[in-house]
Amino acid sequence: MSLNTLFISVQSIKDRTGLHANVDEKLVLPEIKTAQDMYILPALGSTLYNRLQDGVNNCTLNMDEQALLDNYVADCLIYYVMSELPMGLSYQFYNKGLLRKSGDNTENPSMQDMIDVANRYRTRAEFYKQRLIKYLRQNNTTFPEYLNFTSGIDTIVPDLEGYTTSLYLDDDSCYENKNLSQKYQGKIGC
Repeated sequence: MSLNTLFISVQSIKDRTGLHANVDEKLVLPEIKTAQDMYILPALGSTLYNRLQDGVNNCTLNMDEQALLDNYVADCLIYYVMSELPMGLSYQFYNKGLLRKSGDNTENPSMQDMIDVANRYRTRAEFYKQRLIKYLRQNNTTFPEYLNFTSGIDTIVPDLEGYTTSLYLDDDSCYENKNLSQKYQGKIGC
């Protein structure tokens, strides 16, 4: 199986988002591969992910697997790619080093603008990832590879949540037997 089997095409991203038709495919393809490995693989787990890649490579997807890719994985992956593209398209490596490209008669967005755009698309992607995970959990008998994963050091177990946060919520055991005032009015020692 090819390590570069992609679940979506660059054209599907251009058709369904604001990505301009002039954007070079060579700049988008690595972002698809990266987003697929970083976000879709953990959502599906390595066993189902490998089955889908094998099915795409060998044209052996059944109707349920094709529907999974078309109706759930594609939406999620498209928006994760869009969340990764602002940096990937703006900065490129050349002989002189890392450069930020700009065109004639254009205004470059600030770093904060690029972060805001990336976050907007990441929010959409997480919505679709949560939807994908709920669908797989509800239909786990249709996709036996989803919860019947192999054991091994390189096995990725499927995520159970699509949303991520950078906020650390601490250990729940610390707050047992505390009233609301103690829990939410500052750090209380365990």
